[in-house]
Amino acid sequence: MLTISTTDAQNLYTKMLVDVYKEKPKPTNFLRSFFPTQTAATLEVSIEVQRGTEQAAVDVVRGTDGNRNQFSRSSEKIFVPPYFREWFDATQLQLYDRLYGATEITDAVFAQYVNDVADHAITLQNKIERAYELQIAQIFETGIVIVNAGTNIDFKRKAASKVTATAKWATAGTDVFAQFEAGCKFLRTVGKAGGAVFNAILGSQALTDLLANDVFLKRQNLFNMALDVVNSPQMAATGATYHGTITAGSYKVNLWAYPQYYDLSGTSTPYINDKKVVMFPENPNFKLAFAAVPQLIGPNTMPKVGAFHINEYIDQRGKARIVDIESAGLAIPTAVDTIYTMTVVA
Repeated sequence: MLTISTTDAQNLYTKMLVDVYKEKPKPTNFLRSFFPTQTAATLEVSIEVQRGTEQAAVDVVRGTDGNRNQFSRSSEKIFVPPYFREWFDATQLQLYDRLYGATEITDAVFAQYVNDVADHAITLQNKIERAYELQIAQIFETGIVIVNAGTNIDFKRKAASKVTATAKWATAGTDVFAQFEAGCKFLRTVGKAGGAVFNAILGSQALTDLLANDVFLKRQNLFNMALDVVNSPQMAATGATYHGTITAGSYKVNLWAYPQYYDLSGTSTPYINDKKVVMFPENPNFKLAFAAVPQLIGPNTMPKVGAFHINEYIDQRGKARIVDIESAGLAIPTAVDTIYTMTVVA
């Protein structure tokens, strides 16, 4: 078995750790797939918002001054993203002493140690990834991101974008298509969403009630007039299942389920509330913005920019070799009026 001096191995360790760390799989990120990543080198992130209109021009008499137009000022919204830092002590790993306490180490043991550290590091990143997925779930449900170490971030969703259906889907005779159409109309007229195709993510019980709804089932029997294409679930995105497309008035709605969970206090909780349906455009205008993490910046040096930062340093006081993951991100629904949430289960 090949051996390598621990001095050489320690020099290779950092480079190999980064390579192995990048190869490790990530948790499901279906909700994040609708929020493209944007990074900044500052403490704060910002967006500029100006609400649009759909006014049509009116003709005027030739030679006159025409119609004067005035535009409302755009508003800049500035946010300080929540800061995440997860770490572990590498000196507690079983193979640590083999690398730093001996003169030689086998290539197999060295590789095992690198993988062990990378496994722990990616576990920490996965925790932060789930926090961002949870941010988006909170925006989809209430429009408010819950911040543990600061003030909650309220994106001020309109009350009309969060409705409780009077007729629940489990009730006989409930026209689910009319409720979907109402959501589409809100997104199109209030949210100014372009196009006529929308996504709908259904909670577990909401999907069950939809598939058992008598009005829904009756329309599926129109064999020669296929308004809907409701398929067997197929994996079309990470962690999500696509259940087909239905028509709702003049619109089409893609039906999704996202049976994934997070754990904050020992209890598995679904990202999407079992009783709710979240609707938004097929190509929404959302962002997942990452600000800079705390760092010491010397002369002529640029701050580190990125979604996640892996660090390793020696804590002389604590007599520990620390490996940590840092991130400062915030999901931002730039077009906040293009989210519509229905409670459809009693």
